[in-house]
Amino acid sequence: MSSLFFPSDSNDAKRLARSVKQGDLVRIRQGVYTDAVEEGVADLLASRWYEVVEHLCRNPLVSYRTAHELRPVDGHVFITSDVKRRSQIFVGDSLTINVLPGDTKTLTDQFVPGLARSGLPRRLMENLTATRSSGRVPKALGSNWVEEQLCKELSRYGESSLNNIRDQARAEKETLGLNKEFEQLNKMIGAILTTQLDNGMLKTPIAIATAKRVPFDIHRIKLFESLCDYLNQCSFTPQPYKFNSSSWRNLSFYESYFSNYIEGTEFEIDEAEEIVFKKRVVGNRYEDSHDVLSVYDIVSDYQEMSETPTTPDDLLEIIQRRHQLMMEQRPDKNPREFKQKVNKAGDTVFVDPANLIGTLTRGFDYYKTLPKGLARAIYMQFLISECHPFNDGNGRLSRIMLNAELHSVEQCKLILPTVHRDSYLNGLRLATRQGKFRTLVKVFFQLQNYTASINWIAYGEARETLESHLAHALPDDGVAEFNKHIRNYKMPFPVG
Repeated sequence: MSSLFFPSDSNDAKRLARSVKQGDLVRIRQGVYTDAVEEGVADLLASRWYEVVEHLCRNPLVSYRTAHELRPVDGHVFITSDVKRRSQIFVGDSLTINVLPGDTKTLTDQFVPGLARSGLPRRLMENLTATRSSGRVPKALGSNWVEEQLCKELSRYGESSLNNIRDQARAEKETLGLNKEFEQLNKMIGAILTTQLDNGMLKTPIAIATAKRVPFDIHRIKLFESLCDYLNQCSFTPQPYKFNSSSWRNLSFYESYFSNYIEGTEFEIDEAEEIVFKKRVVGNRYEDSHDVLSVYDIVSDYQEMSETPTTPDDLLEIIQRRHQLMMEQRPDKNPREFKQKVNKAGDTVFVDPANLIGTLTRGFDYYKTLPKGLARAIYMQFLISECHPFNDGNGRLSRIMLNAELHSVEQCKLILPTVHRDSYLNGLRLATRQGKFRTLVKVFFQLQNYTASINWIAYGEARETLESHLAHALPDDGVAEFNKHIRNYKMPFPVG
């Protein structure tokens, strides 16, 4: 594992310089050396930036956006130091330390043993400061970010936490020179707690919904409650999954391929293999190719797929992050941004944007009552599908969320083959329009069992199996053959 080296005195500096001449070390800049190869220097600085800050800066405090992100953004980090003027320290070509003058002792938290960061009250005020954005990474994350943080704090720790933040900020605003920022923070907290009139102060959907005590779609909440009751009557036998890098890769490929095909991003399997395994754009279809690759990148990320929400705020953050990863090459789809207009599919009208946060939040309450595994997975898929939180990508996102629930408890993920698309969509329609869940639950139960039956370690064998079962065929062409291979997966499903 590569390391950074800093001279402790002049003799040590001479020793390091000799190591550079001998080819044992690389000099990144004066006072910073490494044993990493040149190609690895950028990654090393990105992960160990705080060691460089601690060595090169006088009494540094990690501040502004870096105090929250705890990593460089586009190679930039921001610190406060007891200096007289602002400056920049360039560390090679990949790390810029932005040094800002200011107090380094007030409202701080320890970050690593030798380095502190701005504490939450200070951090919120710092990120409300005005910042230039032309050609540079802004030092402040802005008012929208602050609103979201306040709502998360309120959800986790209650009103007393926000009041405590306000009291600490008020006491130190003069010392920190953040009087204007405190006044803005004070009004935000008052609006969220509804102790002050909003008067247009709040801008983000989550803050507005919080202040309004979270409006929600009553019909959907009743539907989620009914699904929860149905799933609690089911007894699913877990389908364990033992990790193997080859099987994980191959299963994730078909997970992405079929999920995109169902949504109309249609490629032949050979073409999808070119996209995923060789990173090639097929047929000048750049955006479509990226759709297949981006879903694969998410579902093949073992750590990403291990994360499931523990609070409503976690749920919002996870779906926004995964949507951004999925849609980053489609800016017209507003990656990460919740929808602003009502969306629909056929005759189904999904949750109104004004009720979205409240519906997801209340729907999460039922999710927490379900046993982990397939029951939670099915519920999560339906929750996301019914709310349709984004302009596009909701179907794929709902299935990513489903499989994350399964993987997080070491159960086998499931694929949704093209041949079974009509059964899946019919199950969704019956659940949405009539509150009947048997078909949808049966589809997911059989598909998980079917997926677990395939030997994913050998790619060629897995593909041969799927093709022999006509899993890749259109429903009219292959459903009879495919049903032969799933009909033996049975369990007593409740009526409804």
